[in-house]
Order: sequence, then C-alpha cells, then structure tokens
Amino acid sequence: MKVIVIGGGPAGMMAAIAARKAKNEVILLEKNASLGRKLLITGKGRCNITSSLPMNDFIANTPGNGKFLYSAFQQFTNQDMIEMLAENGLKVKIERGNRIFPVTDKAQSVLNCFVKELKKNQVAVRTNADVNKIDVQMTTEGKKVIGVSLRKGEKISADKVILATGGKSYPKTGSNGDGYKIAKELGHTIITPRASIVPLKADDKICQTLQGLSLKNVKIQLKNSELNQTIYNDFGEMLFTHFRCKWTNHSECLGSFVQN
Repeated sequence: MKVIVIGGGPAGMMAAIAARKAKNEVILLEKNASLGRKLLITGKGRCNITSSLPMNDFIANTPGNGKFLYSAFQQFTNQDMIEMLAENGLKVKIERGNRIFPVTDKAQSVLNCFVKELKKNQVAVRTNADVNKIDVQMTTEGKKVIGVSLRKGEKISADKVILATGGKSYPKTGSNGDGYKIAKELGHTIITPRASIVPLKADDKICQTLQGLSLKNVKIQLKNSELNQTIYNDFGEMLFTHFRCKWTNHSECLGSFVQN
C-alpha cells in the first residue's frame, strides 16, 4: 500500500516511520526546505523530548478527554521514544519536573535521530512540497482517497494519506493552519481553534522594570474575584519582557506544574 504523510514535524516523521515499518511504501511531504523546523526551537532550542512519568499520568494530565489517547500512548510510550533515540546514538537526561532532554542540550540532535530513522527505514522524503488538497473520488461506498495535489499543480497518487500538519501556532515554521482547510474540504467539522501556550499580559508597568528577569520554581494562581474562587494553579518558570510577561515553554512547565 502506498501512503503519503503530509507534514514533516515530529508527528509526521513518526507517522511515516510507523507506516514504513508496517511494510507500506511511504512518501513524507514537507512544504519547508527542511524537516522539523518547529522542533528545533522547542525547549529554548534544547528540546523537551518527553516526561519520565508513567503513561497513565500522561492521560491524567491531558486537557479534555485524555482517555481518548490511551490506545496511542500504549502503542508508543515515552520509553519507546527514549529507546529510538538511543538506537540512533543519542542519550537523554532527566531534569527537574520529570522533563527529559537530550544530553547534548541541542534540539538538532533529536532531529538528526529522526532523519536517521527515516533513512534507515527507507522513507522517501520530499521537501518544498506544499500540499494544497487531498484528492478523492466518489465510489459506491463513499469517498476514496486517491492521492494529493501540490500547490504547484503536481499530483501524487496514494492509497492512504496521513494529515500531520499541526495547528496554527507558529506560521513562520509552517504551522499556519493549512491542515484545517484540507480537512474541511474533505467534509470534516473543524472546531474553532483556541490559543494555547500563550503569554500573560499585564498592564502594570512593573513588567518593564523586570524585563529579562527569569524565575524558576514560581507559582501562578488565577482567581475569579467576583466568585472568590481559584480558577487555576500552576508551578514552573516565568520570564518577564519589556512588553509583556509570559510563561515560557508552557508545555514543558506543565509537566513540572502537575508533578510539583
């Protein structure tokens, strides 16, 4: 079976590797000139790979319906991820809050492992391949995927297509929401995206005087003054800038917030 994976981020690369290990012919399409652009800036360029917590704790700390991910988490665990990196020559270390980083402290080292794994499994990779839509044809059983169309007009046939374009969080890295449009054209319902991992803005000028200050082991508490209720508690790192104060790398801090 021929499988096309759209998106060369961590999810797309892992999907391509898994599909190839399942004995499929796999083509990974990435619209940027290189793979994993957003991966390279995670964890302040160090890449917070995963957590050392048990997988059940991953589910408990997933916003919304964490149980939805139970099967996926059991199929490929944090330990599986660590072993894959080790097989490609990269060791990891555990830091505060159960966070796991590469011993090199470089996200590029993690990306290099992904690229090695893709080559090892003979996944065909095409960069500068901007997919415009997933092509389908109508059959008696409904819509059938037949391939994809690139923005420049080229068509590539396939039996299955995996859409792994990510969200709309960082357009400069390629995460500009293209996947929503592609999915919607296929008839999927798109729930209005909501912002996540965003800064906290304060009107108080004290933030300007504290610009550049980085704090560790601090607590944040959001309260509803009218109801006199605490809405949210977290614990982690904080950085002040001249124009706003923000929680840096909140996805990383969330792991330590929950555990500490």
